[in-house]
Parts: sequence; structure tokens; C-alpha cells
Amino acid sequence: MWSDCRVGFRNMKNLLASSALAFAFLVAAPASAAVITQYIGADISTDPYTIDLGTGSLTFSTVDPSFFAFNPTGVATTGSAEVYSLGEPFFRTPTPSSFFTNRGGSFGPSLGGLFAAYPTPVAIPFSITDGLVGFRFTLNNDLHYGYAQVGGSFLTGFRYESTPGTDLALGEISAVPEPSAWALMIVGFGLTGFALRRRRSAPGAMALAHA
Repeated sequence: MWSDCRVGFRNMKNLLASSALAFAFLVAAPASAAVITQYIGADISTDPYTIDLGTGSLTFSTVDPSFFAFNPTGVATTGSAEVYSLGEPFFRTPTPSSFFTNRGGSFGPSLGGLFAAYPTPVAIPFSITDGLVGFRFTLNNDLHYGYAQVGGSFLTGFRYESTPGTDLALGEISAVPEPSAWALMIVGFGLTGFALRRRRSAPGAMALAHA
């Protein structure tokens, strides 16, 4: 009887250890990933939304609520945050720029161009449709690059590179986990399933031992 208890206890420890390992995979994945993605899904038609980047912030709001507005969404910055912008010769005053969500390519230091700070909200051209608004900010004296997705009165989310001075691929932001997150979840579930299978097979092993 004592040997049965020891075997049961050992199987329980194996189950807990495997479950803890699976949980560690899931928890550690976002922290170790180079690209940080945050889905927000906020309606900014009435209340502005601020993205806190630590050393600065981006605040998105509706600056033109009229039905036929082509530039309804505005952005304002604080601290080290700056927005990728258009300047001379066409825009003497820098104006926020945006990218198509489905055009591919990347955003970051290799793109070059102008970045500007906006103490008060400035309209984002053609923000009636979904677009990616590039930004950068300083953290530990290093520049980090990212983008936010906006469209009409909706702020979808934002994404940035945790590795300083690095480009990141342009793409839509959604609430669905990315492929890397799915892979880690599958590994975690697999480890837990393996531990449960070992636990179920323990009675048979004990019977053979007594035989």
C-alpha cells in the first residue's frame, strides 16, 4: 500500500511539473518575443485612447466626427514619442502619414523619413479607412519603432519592436493569436496531455510491479 502511495505521489509530481513547464512556456513567450503586439479594439469616437510607451505616449481621438470626413482620426504625442510624418515640399507643416494594412513591407530605421511630435491632436490623412501609423520612441537612450492601426473611429491596436533600431514587418493587428503564440500553446497542451497519459497508465504499471 505504501508503494502504491509513493507511485501515486510521484505521478502527481510529474503532472504538476509538466503543467508548470507548459504554463512557463505560455507566460514567458510574450516577454521573450522581439515584436510586442497589443490588441485594443477601442471606439475613440467619444473617448480618446492613450497608448503609454513608458517614456512617452500616443493619444488617438476623433477630430472630425462628420459623416463625410476623410480625416476623422487625430493623434497627439508626449515625451519621446514621435509619429512618422510627411513634410516639405508638399506639406510645409509636418502631417502624420500612414501605410496600407495589406501592402506588406516593413517599417523602421531603414525607411528613413521625418518623425514629428504633436502636442495637440493632428488629423491623420485618409484615416477613414484602416491604416498603420508609424511611430518611434526612446527607451534607455535607444530608439524603438512601431505602428498603430486605426480606421474611422476605431483604434485596433499597436505593435513595436522590443529590439532597438530594428525594422518590423507591416501587417494587420487582430485579436487572434499570432502563429508563434499558437505554436507555444500547442507545445504547452502537448506536455500537459503527455503528463495526463502517464498518470492514467500508472495503475497498470503498479499491477505489473506487484505481479
